[in-house]
Amino acid sequence: MFQFDFAYTDYEQLINNLAQRLNVPVINNTLIFPELIATGSLTFVKLPNGIHVNIINCKMNQDWLICRRKIKEEFYTLRFHELTIPDTLEIRIGDERLRESNTTRSIAYLTNSLSDWAYLGATGTIYKGIDVLFDAKWLADYLGVKQIDDVLSTYLSLQVENVHREPLDSEYRRLIQEIVEVEDNNPMRRAVIQNRVMLLVERFFLRIYERRKNAYFNIPLSKTDIDRVMQVESLLTRDIFEPAPTISQLARMVSISESKLKKDFKIIYGVPVYEYFQKVRMQAARDKLLAGGHSVKEVAMELGYSNLSNFTIAFKKEFGLLPSKLLAAY
Repeated sequence: MFQFDFAYTDYEQLINNLAQRLNVPVINNTLIFPELIATGSLTFVKLPNGIHVNIINCKMNQDWLICRRKIKEEFYTLRFHELTIPDTLEIRIGDERLRESNTTRSIAYLTNSLSDWAYLGATGTIYKGIDVLFDAKWLADYLGVKQIDDVLSTYLSLQVENVHREPLDSEYRRLIQEIVEVEDNNPMRRAVIQNRVMLLVERFFLRIYERRKNAYFNIPLSKTDIDRVMQVESLLTRDIFEPAPTISQLARMVSISESKLKKDFKIIYGVPVYEYFQKVRMQAARDKLLAGGHSVKEVAMELGYSNLSNFTIAFKKEFGLLPSKLLAAY
């Protein structure tokens, strides 16, 4: 098992100490894991606005135990993690334990430096994540929220099982992917990363703040209910270029009633099932158009639109402009 402990709040120090532990260099603030430990990389970015960001994208080639020991100074880490868990994974926050096995987990959650935090992951786990480090004053100044201490204390008072209360939806995952994929030689690299990180931070805390006003996060769903909804979201968006499964099919796949599926999905993701699917499809269409090499007609056909005007209407409804105008702007 590979084990690494640390007890500080400086990601530059973390990556350098980890590199020493692994006996590998840090090149352009990136550490490439030795194959014995993992396949992939860890990148440190210090943003112009002062916060530290770690970008990790790897597959564990042996069991891992990563521990951040508590310290007296109060800092916060906002974690956006996409995990494919072929065996087991345990997240430890203070004295609490959250164990997962044979599943995928895409979650955003907050930890602070006053409690221990650890990941115990098994060989084969695929780990893609963005960790954002800051203090409470920075967050309050940035968001302009006077009650930010209230929001933080309320969130952190929740038991670890409530980590599941902020599943990553398609918009979170799009922002994470854009951070992971931005190229080192891109002259706008840090600006792109800062922009996407700030969008992640804003989205997380504004959603949490809204939930706080709603009976302090009182989502009337069990952990099992939330897991099922997250599984449905994964099944729904597995291939957005194919027709969506029916509600009946999705409900059978996760063994719940159709009415409960529709109700629970809207509680977690804020919109009905097929409205969510349509948003993901339009986001994919926008990404393809911006990537270049595809005409509006080609993208529409790939998404299954036989009528181009129907596609342009759906696109404008989602983004407020026609796809041709999007292309013209770039």
